[in-house]
Amino acid sequence: MVASRKQSSAPPSETTGLRGHVSETGRLQLPAELRRAVGLERGGPVRLEIVDGSIRIQTMKDVKEHIRALARDSGLTDKASVADFLNWREKERQQETGEADDA
Repeated sequence: MVASRKQSSAPPSETTGLRGHVSETGRLQLPAELRRAVGLERGGPVRLEIVDGSIRIQTMKDVKEHIRALARDSGLTDKASVADFLNWREKERQQETGEADDA
């Protein structure tokens, strides 16, 4: 009797080992179930980094969400904008050139 393997629809856990492949040209193939589990789509931008000897791959969407969360947590979202920066820089320029004293 041969037991059939039923494919699980659950995403792979962090401890599940899946097999990929590196071609002779250096391209890395990741299994579709792994890509789906972490939200990687074909042609989408990713951020790659080495962490403790392992390669970390993040979608740019996740990176942007993380940066926004850091800004929110720091309270900068209410204070930091391009307009605020330009106003600050204009005041700094006026101080550097002495224009602020003349006004």
